[in-house]
Amino acid sequence: MKIRKQTYSLDQYLKLMKAETIRGDQECQRLSGQWNPNMVNELIATVLTDNYIPPIILGEETVNGITRQWIIDGLQRSSSLSLFRYGNTKITKNLDEYMVSYQRKILDGNGNPKRDEQGEIIWETVEYDIRNKTYEQLPEELKDRFNGYQLETAIHQDCDMSEISKLVRKYNNHVGMNQAQKAFTYVDSFAQEIREITGNRFFLDVYTCSRNDRKNGTLERVVGDMVLLCNYPDQYKKDTKLGFKWLNENGTITDFNSLNDLLTRLTASVGTTKEIRALFNSKHAHIFVAVFKAFVESGMEDAEFRKFLEWFISGGNEIEIDGKVWDMLGIDRSTRDANTVRGKINHLVALMEQYFKEIKKK
Repeated sequence: MKIRKQTYSLDQYLKLMKAETIRGDQECQRLSGQWNPNMVNELIATVLTDNYIPPIILGEETVNGITRQWIIDGLQRSSSLSLFRYGNTKITKNLDEYMVSYQRKILDGNGNPKRDEQGEIIWETVEYDIRNKTYEQLPEELKDRFNGYQLETAIHQDCDMSEISKLVRKYNNHVGMNQAQKAFTYVDSFAQEIREITGNRFFLDVYTCSRNDRKNGTLERVVGDMVLLCNYPDQYKKDTKLGFKWLNENGTITDFNSLNDLLTRLTASVGTTKEIRALFNSKHAHIFVAVFKAFVESGMEDAEFRKFLEWFISGGNEIEIDGKVWDMLGIDRSTRDANTVRGKINHLVALMEQYFKEIKKK
């Protein structure tokens, strides 16, 4: 694979990102926003002091004569610098070396540069505190330094999307990419569909999302688990990577479209009470969605599922099925254990059948 090196001014590189000539949304790439403020501070300070930043790795794809470049390694650096330049991001006060030196012209009372006896402009060295500053608050000299910073790139040429996904996995084979994010690179055939499903209203109105679920790969993992449990329950794996690899080779677009429709129906039927939302978390959301799939296939009205969940919350979870209540299931195993997950689905389906056939009738 041919690799060429190219150096951009930072201003040119960020404009190419803004114009989407350089793309930061490759389907298998983890989302931006992974860095904490201290990491962003150090990056911006590195640029403003003209120190070294490792090259950004790009993958170049040409489709129907149109060439695009995708960020393979360096998305967090790229997005952080873009937000500082265009998004009004502020350097916080937590910075060890916050005084930046630069040279500026000494001006007279009319705003014109002072000159010495030989007619040369007189310069002075200034120390500037960059804490709590946005790009627009920087002096012009530091803006020029930021924009003119020389950013190196290494560009993998003549790639297709599958090769780019492999490169994302290769370059992120370190502690920076967690297990769920790395596993996501194995489902490149449906990565776009999975990301679209994470935008379903279900993940805003029903799913109980932690602060980091949306950026650490948890939502993508949950969607993959839902597809498997709704369509191929025997292929569900504790190891997310194995499940994603199987889906990549055997799944269909219909599997993902039907899940998206199912989540829309579920969102419309269950409401958004605090108690119901508590059921749909990263530990159990895929399980309850699979149960809703079984409920739909039974021919019941969607609104009845909410009544079942309310009954389950108010005491149905204490009814025994095969000698066990809900809280006893998988108590001594990982919550992602395949037998535990399928056992919980079977338990809920049995409870649901008992509720509609016996309890609700009474």
